[in-house]
Amino acid sequence: MTNLVNHSKIRIQNTHGTRVSLSNVRIGMRVRRGFHWNPKSWRDDIDTDDTNNPKRRLSGTVVGYVNTKCQLVGENSMQTSRFDRITNENGSGWAVVEWDNTKRSVYPIGAEGLYSLYISI
Repeated sequence: MTNLVNHSKIRIQNTHGTRVSLSNVRIGMRVRRGFHWNPKSWRDDIDTDDTNNPKRRLSGTVVGYVNTKCQLVGENSMQTSRFDRITNENGSGWAVVEWDNTKRSVYPIGAEGLYSLYISI
């Protein structure tokens, strides 16, 4: 299977928090930027109205995920790019997040060995 994430661009962003995974994910869970993150491409969590530099990072809500049976539970992101929505390529271990700025995107929660979300406190 081909990777859907460019692993060379993934950075370890912070190391404090509980990773979202297939064992604990649920619809409505509040999340934030997690352990494995692509800072150049995954920017939907940025508060573009913030005047500070760097801009504030937003929390979001899990609105969908792909379970261990490769079934979408909840909602998809409705994005046009196949990399920003759940497709037949994904397999299990992906979550759809709606950030507090209403942007939606898809992040690995165990897929490809990556955990890109933490539970937000």
